[in-house]
Amino acid sequence: MRASDADRERVVAALRDHFGAGRLSEDELDDRIAGAYRAKTLADLDGLMLDLPSPGSALPATAAARRVPATRTGTQRGVLATSVRIHATVYVVVNVMLIAIWAASGGGYFWPIWPLLGWGIGLGCHAAPLLAGVGTRRVPQELARPSAIDEVEASARSERPNLRAAAAPDGTVTILFSDIERSTDLNARLGDVRWLELLRVHHAIVRREVRRHGGFEVKAQGDGFMIALPSARRGAQCALSIQRAIQAELGNHPEGPIRVRIGMHSGEAMRDDDDDFYGRNVSLAARIAEHARADEVLASAVVKQLAESAGDISFTEERVVELKGLGEQTVYTVVAR
Repeated sequence: MRASDADRERVVAALRDHFGAGRLSEDELDDRIAGAYRAKTLADLDGLMLDLPSPGSALPATAAARRVPATRTGTQRGVLATSVRIHATVYVVVNVMLIAIWAASGGGYFWPIWPLLGWGIGLGCHAAPLLAGVGTRRVPQELARPSAIDEVEASARSERPNLRAAAAPDGTVTILFSDIERSTDLNARLGDVRWLELLRVHHAIVRREVRRHGGFEVKAQGDGFMIALPSARRGAQCALSIQRAIQAELGNHPEGPIRVRIGMHSGEAMRDDDDDFYGRNVSLAARIAEHARADEVLASAVVKQLAESAGDISFTEERVVELKGLGEQTVYTVVAR
């Protein structure tokens, strides 16, 4: 089967994600992107992804996730418009014939009024969604596609890496999710080459601070990270250090500025029911991160309980947020004292 331009772009986007996660070198990325644009068939595109996660498909999981129903509304509207035009054409032709028969038979009582009215009502109902503008609303790109946090969370939940190495002796672990605010706009404005250069610097800063605080990189995908640390206090310190380093090194970058949002939650990792940990605790951290503002570290009430007693971390701006699928939660902005 021949590859379309859309297929090539999806594979290129997936390759950039793998590069950002450290699975490809810069030279490998350049060679594979060139191969993607030269590819003639889906099999050629599959060959570029065989040694990467989710092999054997020209549409990797990260790209497939971006195919949301909103992108099909234009096609659905076009199909509806075509069917209404066909319906209206048949309506006009048939009713002209009926009127011609009525006229040829000598006129008199205008019996064609009944098919004209009855069929006209049916045609109006058929065309009503088109006239009302159904399918014309465009979903903003940032809303239509999942965030890096969604992609990292989905990948981590499916792979379920062992977090016991990053857990405290009592079995608790603090999870951080981070991503770059409005990364899609930055990528579009800078172009792939300059964006990837900026992304490499961002990744190096995050990984450096994670190592400094004894953290464990669970997952990195695109511009998003999932990080595990053995204590809430150390997690808060790590998150604040990441924000300070990003602002110091990339806050005034001529291609930026890069602004990061971080969300965190603590939970029990060492338990028999692993599904419970990956189902709720990971989701809580991810959903909290989605509510964080640029340059903000946002924490759950559990993190506040565990970390505030040391006295070097403050929790301000208490607010209640609605977390998708998890209900209302109280969250706090993390700041250093």
